Amino acid sequence: MKKMKAIYPVMSVVLAAAALTACGSNNEKASPSAGSSESAPASASSSPSAEPKKDPVTLTFLIPNTDDVTPYNSIFAEFEKQTGNKVEVQALPGGDYDNMLKTRFSTGDFPDVFLMQPGTKQYVKLRADETLVDWSGEAGVWDDIIDSIKDFQKNTEGKAYGVPFGKTGQMGVFYNKDVFAKANVEPPKNYADLIEIAKKIKAAGVTPFYEAVKEGWPTQVFYLTGWVSQVDQAIGAEGVQKLNVNQAKLADIPELKDLFAKAKQLKDLGLYQKNALSGTYDELQNEFGDGKVGMIFMLDGILPQLEKKFGKDFLTDKVGFFPFPSAADTGTAMITPPNQLMVPSKAKHLEQAKELVKFMISKDSVNTFYASQPGIPIFKSATSELYPVQKTVQEYIDAGKSTVNVQNRLTASFLDLGKTLQTFHIKGDVDAALNEMSANYMKDGNSKRLEGFE
Repeated sequence: MKKMKAIYPVMSVVLAAAALTACGSNNEKASPSAGSSESAPASASSSPSAEPKKDPVTLTFLIPNTDDVTPYNSIFAEFEKQTGNKVEVQALPGGDYDNMLKTRFSTGDFPDVFLMQPGTKQYVKLRADETLVDWSGEAGVWDDIIDSIKDFQKNTEGKAYGVPFGKTGQMGVFYNKDVFAKANVEPPKNYADLIEIAKKIKAAGVTPFYEAVKEGWPTQVFYLTGWVSQVDQAIGAEGVQKLNVNQAKLADIPELKDLFAKAKQLKDLGLYQKNALSGTYDELQNEFGDGKVGMIFMLDGILPQLEKKFGKDFLTDKVGFFPFPSAADTGTAMITPPNQLMVPSKAKHLEQAKELVKFMISKDSVNTFYASQPGIPIFKSATSELYPVQKTVQEYIDAGKSTVNVQNRLTASFLDLGKTLQTFHIKGDVDAALNEMSANYMKDGNSKRLEGFE
């Protein structure tokens, strides 16, 4: 987990759409087999209680409408019971959440608390030093958060303008175990093995991979998961930092270019479904669940969707997971840090908003959250059930074979990557796609006036 400072999100679907330009995770999940986190420290406490206030207030809580509000409503109901203060949930369209949030900030229409994507790059986006509460020295906030997430949350100046909330997530290859059994194959030992497995699945009459090109964002998973297994191994943390200050160019990384070549190879070998250009996220779920597709490059926001459509037993017994394989081994698991809770410094009810955040990260509240949204916890005292595929990722984390999504480690974003990849699927021009990705990354860094990009 220590390596997390070096990538899981989404959410749900948009954890990926947004979290893939950033994700997170932070993805909604439902429950299967049991699993738990670290044991609770002696200092862990239950939800803080407070006397009902004589003049209760109504706090506003902003959230993308693609996130499940169920656990939040349960937490807020208890908060009202203990403090007298109500919380009004305002759900904004997930695909335009960032822009709508920035518009509200620019007009002074501040929420009291809002949920935001992971990482310090959000500090730049929202001019955090001017607009947000700094939590770095706030007593009682950081005691129960695991060290790797605590470190990831702070910027180079040691400031933390968001409080992490949620769980780690994952991206990689989900596979249908029945399809693998039909083709008599096992999860790959390296990337070359993955190609041979795909060919055997095709020979067995099943589509090896499904790609939802029409919607754009799902196509990014291949490159982000491939990055941690292939690009990170070549450029290391130092190379990522050079990209972060524009001392290196995406277009000059051979291992990144090779990822485009690999994706083109899958298409040329006929390993995607027919008419991939019209592929959708909904059809991806259906084809995978029905056993018509063997593998999908996807984030774990898909898990509750699959459970809803195909049942809990399907997720428990029929769905497996492995990272994007490297040339030499099974690869590195790509994980995403959790979303974060942020409070504007000009919030109408500032003190009550800070009280709400502390209430939300208390032991009882986080366990309420995980009961509804199981995942690998970021709180030491929390317990959570895990899908079998999440347990696989936990094993990679424990073995030191996991890395945080590169988009969470870079301040600039891979701007319009989904559109770039849609064009790439049509034209198949590796150099053009790589150069466009590189140019858009520099454009985003320049527009944000980041160090080295001006």
